[in-house]
Amino acid sequence: MSPLRRKPLSKTMLLPHTASYVRELVLHNHVALAAFRAGKGNGNLLAELAKALYLAWYLQEAGFEAADRELYLEVEVILDNAARNSNNDIWFIEPAECGPVTRILDLHERRLSSAPVHAVSEAQARLLRFGRTSRRSPW
Repeated sequence: MSPLRRKPLSKTMLLPHTASYVRELVLHNHVALAAFRAGKGNGNLLAELAKALYLAWYLQEAGFEAADRELYLEVEVILDNAARNSNNDIWFIEPAECGPVTRILDLHERRLSSAPVHAVSEAQARLLRFGRTSRRSPW
């Protein structure tokens, strides 16, 4: 096979993730947000919310259901504020700020439910590459 030709994708890679996988992931994300709403967040939960935000962005760049860039920026500011407050051992997101985060999580759920596994895997790979850079955000 020529080095320029890719191996054909398997059926599994061409289909979306299973509904149970998506439900489990989305539930974890919404529980993370609920913990912050209750003032019980932590660094791991904050990282999960940031991961969902950035994966949603990368899936949008791959052509899946668009949202305004301003929504991503708004959620990034909310998560940045939560990270800054954690320096004072405050792990909280104001209830009024949970709406935009919820919209991103719901958007992410719809994308995970429709995007083929290979597209999600590529978005995850992009997130890992981004994590190894000094860039502040992917946009």
